Amino acid sequence: MTDRLTDTAFIQNIYENSGVYYYKDDLKGVLENIIKELCHSHTHLMIKLRLNHIDRAIFKYSQAKEKKTIHNTKEYLKACIVSAVYESPLEELDPIN
Repeated sequence: MTDRLTDTAFIQNIYENSGVYYYKDDLKGVLENIIKELCHSHTHLMIKLRLNHIDRAIFKYSQAKEKKTIHNTKEYLKACIVSAVYESPLEELDPIN
């Protein structure tokens, strides 16, 4: 029995479900690498990863990059993706009146 975290088919399924293939080749490669690494450390989140999460993470990364110098782009984008998945259920809640 193969370990699910290293299963190529499992990771390919995450790529397809997240819509990573819609991005240009250079960004797509970076995202695939980040997602693969996150599958090892945050499997429960990567199962939920969708295109809107990646879009939000890229947007947040771009905003931060305008305000400050980001020295470790990959780690920062990784954190943005994790944050986007964690935050998405909160955005779906109705506002408190």
